[in-house]
Amino acid sequence: MAAGVKLQLKFGTMAGEKTWTFSRAKENATTAQVKTLMNAMIANGAIYQEPPLTMRSAKLIVTTEDTFDLSD
Repeated sequence: MAAGVKLQLKFGTMAGEKTWTFSRAKENATTAQVKTLMNAMIANGAIYQEPPLTMRSAKLIVTTEDTFDLSD
């Protein structure tokens, strides 16, 4: 069995809503850590093609994988 965690961040930009998704996120990330990350992305927005201006939402997406043995 394998598992993966992604962090999905949504921001408001001048061009509308923009979503960033980061693979291999920490499953135990706290709200404070995510807010700090999002604020840093907004503060350093000049490095992005579409700078994030406002925080819209954030979520952790957890996926799992199960392999079945189909041999008889």
